Amino acid sequence: MDNRKTIQSILDYIENNLKAEININELCSMAGYSYVHFCRLFSHYAGLSPSEYITRRRLIHAVYDISRGTTKVDIALSYGFETYAGFYKAFKREFNCSPSEFIQSYKGEKPYRINILQEEHIMISKNRIQKLLSHWNLQNKSVSNIYNENTGRKSENTYYIGEEYVIKFSANYGSIKNSISIANSLAESGLPVAEMIKTADGSEYLQDGELYFVVTKRIKGSQLKCEDIFKHTTIAYQIGSNIAQLHHALKAFDESNYKQADILGDVKSALPKVQNSVNLNDDFIKNFSIIFDKLPIQIIHRDINPSNMIFDEGEFKGFIDFDLTEVNIRIFDICYCATAILSECFNNADIDKSKWLEIFDNLVKGYESIIPLSEYEKQALPYVIYSIQIICIAYFSQFDKFDSLTKINIDMLKWIVNELKV
Repeated sequence: MDNRKTIQSILDYIENNLKAEININELCSMAGYSYVHFCRLFSHYAGLSPSEYITRRRLIHAVYDISRGTTKVDIALSYGFETYAGFYKAFKREFNCSPSEFIQSYKGEKPYRINILQEEHIMISKNRIQKLLSHWNLQNKSVSNIYNENTGRKSENTYYIGEEYVIKFSANYGSIKNSISIANSLAESGLPVAEMIKTADGSEYLQDGELYFVVTKRIKGSQLKCEDIFKHTTIAYQIGSNIAQLHHALKAFDESNYKQADILGDVKSALPKVQNSVNLNDDFIKNFSIIFDKLPIQIIHRDINPSNMIFDEGEFKGFIDFDLTEVNIRIFDICYCATAILSECFNNADIDKSKWLEIFDNLVKGYESIIPLSEYEKQALPYVIYSIQIICIAYFSQFDKFDSLTKINIDMLKWIVNELKV
């Protein structure tokens, strides 16, 4: 089990036991970490210390229960506060308003359950967004939806503000905190990233109710379309070199501030779930294991897909969305980008899929124009491609709503295995 899954299991335990006594040392034992290591990992993913997080979740659930008509004193006591006065002071300190003011503003909405393993699904109105814009002196700007230019899917946690800005929100402070940190660090290194816009009072984010909001400058240009890459495969060379430049900047960051991934462990766990669907035997794992320990690791983007790359008239303008940034084998980003490009166009009858091999080759060559790959990395490229597909299939297969994505990724993996012929 990787660090993220371990912390998620702790978050789930906390959520299910908010009215019981929760001992931090017991949480450490459940996670299998030392106290210091546990608190550092927890703070990285949740954005708060374990005790701060538990208090916040108790407050937000308590105020929801109060909004449902339960006696205030009974609720305060049931969530571990000695008096209602103590609960009131803690609530006001956390949310900058009284419980009754919070209920009036947010109509007693049921708390969002924090899940760091899945995409957040938070539904809030444009009207609420509009009311918040005064905090950035943007109240005269319009609010409009953002659509993925490859899939047509509407973003659920970002909006355009006028033509120049983007607002993003999350119930997970850790996600917002990490986005701010990576954006600021990359900007200081001179890489093109979305500039963070501070609020009128100088804060990097706005806490409103249970949610956290950040505003960034919108990078001029548009999301890269997969169809364009298949039509002009040399674009992949530029993408590869851009990834290498990003890696060069990320190499200077402190790895201890980011989660450590374990792709080999993940694929070992996922393979049994998909082995009946795809003909990959135990030799695949054995061969990958021999190479794996020799692969360089560093901080990577982790989600480099065409929708997270902005181009303007053929010129690269920047990467966006660093929410998943982690420490991993560095060739993961190249391989993930290659699979993402293929995934978006796999069922498009107008696309010549055979050009994907040329795209993959150009990605690697572009990367090597900046950062040469070791011989072990070159040998590992197909194994990483297979691993990414296996992990995706195992993940998507857990949810009925992703049935079509599961099938596409199974078909993709079969096709890739046949084409790469490792």
